[in-house]
Parts: sequence; structure tokens; C-alpha cells
Amino acid sequence: MKRFLTFITISALMLGLTLTGCRNAPTVPPTTQQQTTQNTQPPQAEAGATRDSVIGSDKRVVMGFYTDPEGPTPGSKESMLKNAKLLDEVAFFWYSFDATGKVTPSGKVDLSLKDKAQKNGSKAYALVHNMNLTGTVGFDANLAHRVFSNPDARAKLVTNLVKLVTKDGWDGISVDIEKTPPGDRNNFSAFVAELSKELKAKDKVLNISIPAKFVDYPSDLWSGAYDYAAIGKSADQIILMTYDEHGLGTTQGPVASQGWVDRVISFAVGKIPKDKIIMGLPVYSYDWGSNKPLMPDYLSYVQTIDRAKKHGVEILTDPSAKVPQFIYTANGTRHEVFFENVASLKIKMDYALKHKLHGVGIWRLGMEDPAIWNSIIKDFGTNTAKK
Repeated sequence: MKRFLTFITISALMLGLTLTGCRNAPTVPPTTQQQTTQNTQPPQAEAGATRDSVIGSDKRVVMGFYTDPEGPTPGSKESMLKNAKLLDEVAFFWYSFDATGKVTPSGKVDLSLKDKAQKNGSKAYALVHNMNLTGTVGFDANLAHRVFSNPDARAKLVTNLVKLVTKDGWDGISVDIEKTPPGDRNNFSAFVAELSKELKAKDKVLNISIPAKFVDYPSDLWSGAYDYAAIGKSADQIILMTYDEHGLGTTQGPVASQGWVDRVISFAVGKIPKDKIIMGLPVYSYDWGSNKPLMPDYLSYVQTIDRAKKHGVEILTDPSAKVPQFIYTANGTRHEVFFENVASLKIKMDYALKHKLHGVGIWRLGMEDPAIWNSIIKDFGTNTAKK
């Protein structure tokens, strides 16, 4: 779900950045907030593996993605535990798979954290991905092809995911398989349908992450394999990755400008039931240096504010994109930074309300402007009744 995860590892290994967080860093003042709740408060979430407690047009969820620390990039543990009462769902980025369909741990699996999330009223999902975190880092298109194009391997992956979710007490599976070759478009849709059928029989939830687009080009190398209509028909929840408009591999610009986000959502709701769509919220930052115009630094909010303070520069708001940004010079290199704060994320969450979406998903916990928890998040999701 995150092309930028690739860059996290590259940054840690190649750039060796050491950044110190500043917990009391100032934020850009948020715009005047409108009431985020609708006429009726969404029902309270229930602990336990019941699909009915998070699925349906009367539910509105706040989902958080949990990852381990990577070099200077903070992990999610502290944020998840601190804000557990405000999270309806947590997806743990802990699992991958091999060419035979065998599910393999790829993170620091700690089921006690899953248990804590569930005890606080959140659904906990085992997230499976196809990212290589060692060797050639990045999403493995060949692995996706080998499994999805082989009915036997695909069936084994489905079986093994169902075994994982039942054996370890997960509430469902979150699938973040990216860079699937466009030729496997129908194969990926078949995988989603097959997995959905088996999980539904076990009363488990299936959510699928899909790349943002506002037109469907089936031959597109990044998004072509993801048939919005077919996936939306099978899955319980769809994480619409409303990022990266600009990021690793592009020149500088907003990670997710307000107009682009609205355009992406408008396309998605024409293909997918809106009460299944969870809008992805990018809470990270990119710092583009003129010496490496396509390789931005990947930063948390606290790291970003600390960098602005270090260089004594003013944080401004892009008048069109409605996102914060700043420019500084270091060692003769010009840098341009785009990020998200409570004000810019408020605008995006208003789009979720405008389009009557199922909720929002935070990529990734631990990198966000902490102010979001005391303002725009606290009245948004189903689990807020447990505060």
C-alpha cells in the first residue's frame, strides 16, 4: 500500500539520516472545524470476531496501520497503545508469503499487541504483503504473478491465510499486495473472491488495499491489475490509497493535494460501494533535495517539524493543494518539503464525510501529527464511544 516503504529501507541504509523528534513541536493552526459526526452517532464497536460490528452503511471506522521501527523512522507501538480507544481497526504489517502460497512472518510478530488492540475494542487484522524487506527491496511483482497465475498456489495462499486468522485469533485479513502485473488483473480479482468466500464462512473481515487512480488503464504497470468493481464486489472493505500523488520516483509536490484526493474518491465511488471504502490518510512527509530530485527523504511529522526548526524556516500552506510545505537550503542543496498536519488532514476527512465513505485509514501509526487525536479523529469513528 505504500510505495514509500521501499524508500524507508533505502533511506536507512544509504543515507544514514539521524533525526531527533520534537514532541512539543508547533503545528500549523487548524482551520475552523465543522462537526464531524452525522445526525446520529455511529454504533459502538464490539470486541470479538464479528463482521457485523464493523461492516455496514451505519458504521464509520478509523483504521490504523501498524509497522515496526525502521532505522530513524518511528514504529507504531507507542501511538497505537496511546490512542487505542480511538481506533476501530488495526492492521499489523507482519506477514508475507512465498511462491508456494506459504505465509511467512516478515515483522516482529507480537500477538500480545494484537490482544491489547482487541481488548480496547479494535478489530485486529493480520496484514499480508509482497514486499521484499531484504536484498532487492520493494514490492515483488514476480512473486505476485507466480502465485496468482497458479490456481494451486493461489488456493494454498487462501487456505494458509484462513488458518492464520483462525489459529491466532485475528479478526480478519488485510491484503496489501502491490505491483501485481497488469496481466494478472483477473487472477488477482479471483484471489480476492476466493479469499473473501473462505473468510466470510469463518465470520472474518477482508480488506484490500488498492492504488489510487481516476481513470482505469488495465495495462498500467502500477494500477492496471486492480479492477475496482470486481474487488469492491468481493471484499468487505477497500483501502483506497489516496497517496502518493508525488513521492518516490517523482519530482516534488504534494503527497495528496485536496483536489487530487477528491478526484480519486469521485472515481472510486462510481465503481465501489461507498460504504466499503476507507480513505487512506498519508501522515508522513517527503523532503526533495535538488541533488536527488526523484529520491526524497521519508519523514514522520515530528521529524519534519524538527527539520524546519533546525533550518529556521517558515512553514507555509500551499493555497491550491491545501497542504503545508517549506523550503530550505543545506550544504548548497535546495530542499522542498511537503507534508500533512491536522489542518490538511481535516480537509481530507471532510471528503470522507462528503462522499459518505466507510472511514479513514492512517498510514502509518507513529508518523502522524499528534494533534489529530484530540480533534479530527476523536469524534469520527465507531469506537469513540469507548473513550
